[in-house]
Amino acid sequence: MTNQEFDNIEVKPSPVEGLGVFVKQSFRTGERIRCVNIVREITAESPLREEDGERLEHCAYPDGKVVLWGFPDRHANHSCDPNIYELHEGDKVYIVARRHIAPGEEITFDYNINTADGSTWPCNCGAARCRGESVGDFFHLPLDQQLEYRPLLADWFVARHREQIEVLDAEIRNGSHNHT
Repeated sequence: MTNQEFDNIEVKPSPVEGLGVFVKQSFRTGERIRCVNIVREITAESPLREEDGERLEHCAYPDGKVVLWGFPDRHANHSCDPNIYELHEGDKVYIVARRHIAPGEEITFDYNINTADGSTWPCNCGAARCRGESVGDFFHLPLDQQLEYRPLLADWFVARHREQIEVLDAEIRNGSHNHT
């Protein structure tokens, strides 16, 4: 499925890892790029079908569920300085530009947004502010990045982690942090 094209994106080899998702047009900050192709919810009754190429790495975890992302969205790579984020609206998830994205640019998420208690793994995203690892937990990110990402958190994540978010919001109100 290399170089498969869609209206505004294409999937092709990535310098980050494997395949990546690249935009074919520019996007402004806050502009929706696409609605994520969510194939189905993974449950005990309907587990991953590895024989069909379904992999845990292609799953997302909204509000305690496990959902399988389909092609092409499952190929959006991680970056410690992402240019997109997930916007959750009901059962739909949209990919939204965090900043201006130029034609031909790879779109990347920080996999640590809306994640808690996940796995840590080495990161080679190549971003100037690469942390060297993906910590698998929003609350293990450096405080300045938690503050930067706070507006991007899904309502379900905020509700699920209310006490920790209240501490972070107090940090914002008190202004006792450094902006980067």
